[in-house]
Amino acid sequence: MNNLTAYLKDRPIQDEYDGYTSCPLVTGYGRLILAEFDYSHEPEETFPFDQGQERVSMYVLKKSFLPVLYWDGMLKGLM
Repeated sequence: MNNLTAYLKDRPIQDEYDGYTSCPLVTGYGRLILAEFDYSHEPEETFPFDQGQERVSMYVLKKSFLPVLYWDGMLKGLM
């Protein structure tokens, strides 16, 4: 929001996107690795455990929670 306000007022843009992305990689039925990284391909893990390990919990997150967060939250500007 800060960048949009600055742009509209013809001021310098302050905030910069670091390239963070999250890629849920399904490795099998009910198993997933959640890869999170930035533009420099450095890991940007947000969970307090090794995300390079297959987890059922990450599969449930991708299947049940991320669609709701994305479609009902982020696309509507609520997050």
